[in-house]
Amino acid sequence: MRRRPVAGLVVLVVALVPFALVAGCGGDDRASIEVVEGDGAVTHEYVIPFGTAQRLEGGEKIELVPQTLKVEVGDSIRIRNEDAYGSQVGIFHVGAGETVTMKFTKPGTLTGACDVHPSGVFTIDVRAA
Repeated sequence: MRRRPVAGLVVLVVALVPFALVAGCGGDDRASIEVVEGDGAVTHEYVIPFGTAQRLEGGEKIELVPQTLKVEVGDSIRIRNEDAYGSQVGIFHVGAGETVTMKFTKPGTLTGACDVHPSGVFTIDVRAA
């Protein structure tokens, strides 16, 4: 009778392994969260995961942000760096363990070098609301 609970546990583990493998393999690096605020403004959130600098050093192409992000005046961007090394993300330098947040207050184009996009450039196109 003791084998029945163990057999059930084995079935559960076998069923969950594919989910754990997919979650642990990194998946789509371009994971971004867009949070709509009460006034209709959007906050574009990006996370630089731990190990990103090491992956880049190894020659891996990483795309954590789009080459061009289109936003409206009133929107914001938040970049959280969970890596042990700083990264350049367009006009922002995000140090290790830091979070950078900016609200866009006027139309324009912001362009700079980018460590976390294969093109090496990140542009933010801010349009009038």
